[in-house]
Amino acid sequence: MNLLIVDDEILAIQGLVDDIPWQELHFDEIYTAGSYAQAVKIFREHTVDVLLCDIEMPMLGGMELVSWVKENYPATECIFLTCHDEFAFAREAVRLQCLGYILKPVDTDEVVEYLKKAEEKIGLDVENQRYKDYGKRYLKHLTEDVRGAGNGEILTKTENYICSNLQEDLSLEELAAQVGVSATHLGRLFKKKNGCTIMDYVIQKRLELAKELLKDPELSVSAIAFKTGYNNYSYFTKSFKKFTGMTPREYRRNL
Repeated sequence: MNLLIVDDEILAIQGLVDDIPWQELHFDEIYTAGSYAQAVKIFREHTVDVLLCDIEMPMLGGMELVSWVKENYPATECIFLTCHDEFAFAREAVRLQCLGYILKPVDTDEVVEYLKKAEEKIGLDVENQRYKDYGKRYLKHLTEDVRGAGNGEILTKTENYICSNLQEDLSLEELAAQVGVSATHLGRLFKKKNGCTIMDYVIQKRLELAKELLKDPELSVSAIAFKTGYNNYSYFTKSFKKFTGMTPREYRRNL
């Protein structure tokens, strides 16, 4: 990750660079700028994950810069620096979806805490995007399989809906409502085609997805349980072991 510090006071920038214990953080590059224009140039030439920006600068200030960043680089996490503890600044920080603002003279520990929050939020965003990508690929493969087998439109819609919503609390009645048929008719049709009940199929697809997610060492087992529709970690472990003969952690070690 990369950080950009923007302040028209060079000594303020140097103080942050010198005083922050960077070994506690995980930034690859620390960029600095003394004006709106310099900051925009850095954004256009480099990737900036976190922006630490002074509000009060000559000409175009921090508010204008963060507005521009949110419009052009919405994934960047922004933190304001200011000399004034005013409600208007706090309200504007919320409106611009910033993590918050830090009063000058800055407290180094407070800056570190905010930067850690930014790192954590970026990590969660990356993890969620990875999960969405898994879901899209999984749904694509499933759709191709269903079409190849020549199944009817109702079954296709049902199976697609299941695999797109494995994290949700699914029921036969809800699935039937989604495809516009009775629960009895859908259950009978589904079992004839797949040889199992819809809820058994849901469990099977959840655990198949769990096996795929376990290939990613950056995802915790508890996060995988939640992403596959299990709010109870113990129940997830029990179901997974029944399905694979191993606990999730044993399965991951054997990959």
